Amino acid sequence: MRDKIIAAVMGAVLVILAGLIGVGGFLGYQAIERLDASMQTTASNVKDLGESVEEQSDGQESRINDSLSGVDLGLKINGIPTPVKLNVINPRVNAKSLAVGVDNRLTLDVPVNSVVMVNGRRYTGAVNLRFDRLSREVSHNTVIKISRSTGEQRTITIPSLPSDFPNLEVSGQNFATPKGDYYGNVGTGANTYVYRMTPAGAILYYRRGQDIDNLKKYTFGGKTYYSFFEAVPEYNQIRNFSLKFGQIVLLDDQYRQIRRIRLTPTKKLPQGGYAENHDYIFLSPTHYILMGEVYSPIRDGKGNTNEMRSTYIQELDGGKVTFEWLSSEHRELDDSYQELMDNNEDYMHSNSLVIDPKDGNFVLSARNQDAVMKIDHHTGAIVWTLGGKNDRFSLPKDQRFSRQHYAYFDDDHNLLLFDNGVSTGHTTIKRYTLDERNHKVTAFRNFDLGDHFSMYCGSVQQISPDRYFIGWGMASNKVLATLYDFKNDKVISEIVSSTSQSYRTQYFE
Repeated sequence: MRDKIIAAVMGAVLVILAGLIGVGGFLGYQAIERLDASMQTTASNVKDLGESVEEQSDGQESRINDSLSGVDLGLKINGIPTPVKLNVINPRVNAKSLAVGVDNRLTLDVPVNSVVMVNGRRYTGAVNLRFDRLSREVSHNTVIKISRSTGEQRTITIPSLPSDFPNLEVSGQNFATPKGDYYGNVGTGANTYVYRMTPAGAILYYRRGQDIDNLKKYTFGGKTYYSFFEAVPEYNQIRNFSLKFGQIVLLDDQYRQIRRIRLTPTKKLPQGGYAENHDYIFLSPTHYILMGEVYSPIRDGKGNTNEMRSTYIQELDGGKVTFEWLSSEHRELDDSYQELMDNNEDYMHSNSLVIDPKDGNFVLSARNQDAVMKIDHHTGAIVWTLGGKNDRFSLPKDQRFSRQHYAYFDDDHNLLLFDNGVSTGHTTIKRYTLDERNHKVTAFRNFDLGDHFSMYCGSVQQISPDRYFIGWGMASNKVLATLYDFKNDKVISEIVSSTSQSYRTQYFE
């Protein structure tokens, strides 16, 4: 079939060529050269098509139609539905979530008149799967076998690490391993994974979801909790969104879902709604702070109406809203760098939120303001602004930043910034020691990280007095994160991936 397709297409191309040559060389040499290149591309595309047809043909030949073909196993792994197509002889199924060192619960519906074996044992009820490693090695696979006395049978293979999980490798292991682990995300759209990984590169947990990111770890009352953001696909079909809307998912120490969280209706936000993905904070399992966006019409003075996108912060404690903040109520923020784009004025694009451990106020990074601001946790007033057009600290040129992410305090209460450096095409880490009362920078250091450039996303955290963990976000190379020793000015280790699609990579003990 493949040969027939190629012959037909090449024959048609030759006929076209003959006709063109008969026009007296109208195309000229360069045009014919372009046509020759086009023919090569066409031949390549046809070859791909032929291979695709062969693969589909092979797939069709391996498909069967018997009494098991249309059966729904109702397979769930860790409570997540995991569809299995039983119209092929040996289905291979990727689990959406697995973890090391905990019970991974597998349940299914046994087909009528069938015997089901899971890893060599007859299935009579829920099975707990234990893994000491998550890998692509055959020995770590879960195998489900279904058989009927009439002869129909299936062998279902579930790898402990999905076949489409991006390769993650850690380079440079000649160092003292940090006590904690790395938490990150990789991929895009429906093929996004969050993961927990040791500094040596062993995957401890993964979860696949729709634009899932911002995996975090918390400890409250001696108990461990995990959380992440997951988009709601139906809500993210609007064009030109540079952020995602969805829910914050809270998990227990066994990675089991406790609840899914969204914004609560208030006077400022009557409809409630989904949180946005950039950041959130847990102060306890029932006390948390979410970020959102509020859209309101604005006019540009020429009769045009556009949508203004304002940052919204909501704090909930025991189910009650105790604080909310809306950027559109602070007119000093209107004078930003962001111009009207595609009918949406994203003049804030806030991308990180932390609580100052000294005074309990919020510190917000607003990417499209090129600024970081402190917000009074009680009144909502803007206490100060660092950077941008409303800068209160009179930053000189070498201390300014552009399109930054992740404003964060280190152990000495210095403010760390992941400066994407979009205006210069050079990404750096900046550290400020602030005299907040007098609006002065009393000490400053710029950490130059070589030729790295990250247009979007990114993060930086202090692990020890001299070591910093840097998540590169959407970087120009495929290094997702770097553990750097700034005292000795050297890279200790890096996470290298088969893809550079990542939002944030963090460290938690």
